[in-house]
Order: sequence, then C-alpha cells, then structure tokens
Amino acid sequence: MTGQKFLPLLAALALLPGGAARATLPPPPPPEYGAYGPLSICEGELSIAVRPDEAVHVVGSIFRVIGDHGVIAATPVVLPHLALSTGGGVARHGVFALKDMTLAFRYSGELPDGAARDAVHAREGFGEGGVRYAVQTRGNAASPDGMMAMLIVGSPAFDGSAADKAILERFRTNAAGASGCVRPADLARGTLDPGAAGFVQSFDNPYYAGLYPAAPDEGPGFHCAGGVGFAFHAGERLRRPWKSLTAGASYLMRGEAMVTLSGPQAPMQRSDPGDAREHPAGLLHETGLTFYPSRGVGPPYAPPGVREDGSWLVELGREKRSRLEIRFAAGDKAPLGFAVIERLEFVAPGDPRCGAPRH
Repeated sequence: MTGQKFLPLLAALALLPGGAARATLPPPPPPEYGAYGPLSICEGELSIAVRPDEAVHVVGSIFRVIGDHGVIAATPVVLPHLALSTGGGVARHGVFALKDMTLAFRYSGELPDGAARDAVHAREGFGEGGVRYAVQTRGNAASPDGMMAMLIVGSPAFDGSAADKAILERFRTNAAGASGCVRPADLARGTLDPGAAGFVQSFDNPYYAGLYPAAPDEGPGFHCAGGVGFAFHAGERLRRPWKSLTAGASYLMRGEAMVTLSGPQAPMQRSDPGDAREHPAGLLHETGLTFYPSRGVGPPYAPPGVREDGSWLVELGREKRSRLEIRFAAGDKAPLGFAVIERLEFVAPGDPRCGAPRH
C-alpha cells in the first residue's frame, strides 16, 4: 500500500523537464555475499586460500579476504603490457617476483570504473591513497594486442616495503583446472548459485560473513571501537564486526537484554586532552539522551499479547563521524545499557586490550 501512495508522485517527477526523477535516483548498490573459510577463491590462474578464521566478502567486482588481523582486497583489470614495463607506467615503483615467477607490479593507476563504484561499499583495502599492486593472473606474458589480465590488490597493511611481498605471496598460480574454487565474477554475473557455494547474501543474514565472525565473543573480554572501549563480563556475549573493519554495529547480549553500539567512524576525542581521567560519558552534553515510549501491545510491534519495550538512545560526541550511539530497551532490560555507559573508557592507539588493530 505504501508503494502505491508514491506512484502518482513518481509519475509526476518523470514528467519534469530533463528527466529529473531519473537524474536524482542513486544507482542500486551492488550485490554483496560472504562465506567463511576454509575455501579457495580464484581469478584466472591465481588462487588465494581463505583460512578457517577468515571470510571472503564479494561486493560487485571486488572480493576481499577478511580476518581480525587484516584485509586483502582484489579486483580484476586488463592493462597494456607496456604500461607495466616502462618507468613512466603504473609500475614505476618496482616489481616483486613471487612464487612460481608470478610478477606483482606496484600500481599507481586508477581502479576500473566498476571497481571504483563498488569500493564505496568496501572501503578497507582500496582506501584513497593506499598502496596497491597489479599481479599477473595468467602465466603467458601478454595477448597479441599487448594487453595483460591482472588483479589489482590492496590492503591497509601494505606500506610499500619488502614486507608487502609476504601478503602478496598468499596468491598462488595453481587455479587452472582446479575444482572447488569459487570465482567471484560468477557470483557477480549470477552464473553461480551462492547457496551451493556456501555464500550468504547480506540481505539474508544481518550477521553475514562479509561483516561478522561466525560466532560472538564470550565474556570476559574487552571491546574497542573508535578510541573508546569497555569490558564485558562472564555470562555476556559480544557480536562485533571483524576487527579489521571500520563498519558495522556491535551487540552486547546478556540473557534477553541487548545493547546496540554504532560508530564512531573516526576516533572519539576527550573534551580536555590533558585530563587522563575524563570519562566518555562526559561528552553526553554535546549530543543527547532520548527516551522512546512503547508503541503498543502485540503486532506489528511485538508478539501477540506482549507490550513492546520502550527504548533509550544515548549519543556521545558532537561530530557525527566521531559519535558513539548506544541503543537499548527500557524497563527491566535497561540496566545493562546504563552499565555499558558506565564501563566506557578512552583507549590509546595500540592498547593491548583491544587486540588486532581496526584499520
């Protein structure tokens, strides 16, 4: 019914000069899939093994191997052979000879148009200004027209030093004729059944492998995000994104109570940088505390005969990118939410309690 209400409006917009309705509609997001390792991902003759503690995330033309320790992103491209072999080309910074004599060229060119659009949905790995490499995907040097099939590879861990070679060598030239090897292009084209290959689409599971590890963390532990952290205790479970990602909400659960924490994308800052004892809740005066009353009993808000919980929204920080939002149910479930606020503390970069760094 809601969609029918908007049909006259959409029809009117379509009649505006210059096709204004079409001009303002954003392109649809690319399909996203995720699967947990172990499995193999292939492109051309290259393969990379996804380990049991990792996942693969496919978003349009990009695939990423993700674990708590880091991210490796890749997308196929066809490049002129001369551009890779001349000092003024995309490989002007040097070449790595990997195993099986596979070559990886330092890449300073642009991403293909499709990958550039998809990278908006897969920021880690192909971030602006990051170090990238172009790796041969076929053993033969070049096609008759001088073009070479390559894989552009990026990672937040790349720094342009010889240490990058160890990450690049996870790609092996052993995919020709390999069975059980998933090719991301087949997923993007719709020629591979995702379920049969062990992949889940993001819309089908909010905790899908492209964003979350397979199981929540069991307390006791410590969770960090964007310059703040908090302890969680025995009997509590934390469902949080891969530590190498900057996206995604975290969920702390104890019994039937759940606290949702979103953000911050940029590190939160103390109001007084010189006050080491400042509590993050001191930023509450810069944003807000909102109570939402229950909307009623039964469907569509709650099961039949059950009153929907009211809820609290606590926002810490003035700037949107460095704001932490905490949501939790009111009533008898609220104590866990307020306890999390009290447990918050500012954490320094590299705090050992945070585990793997968040890129």
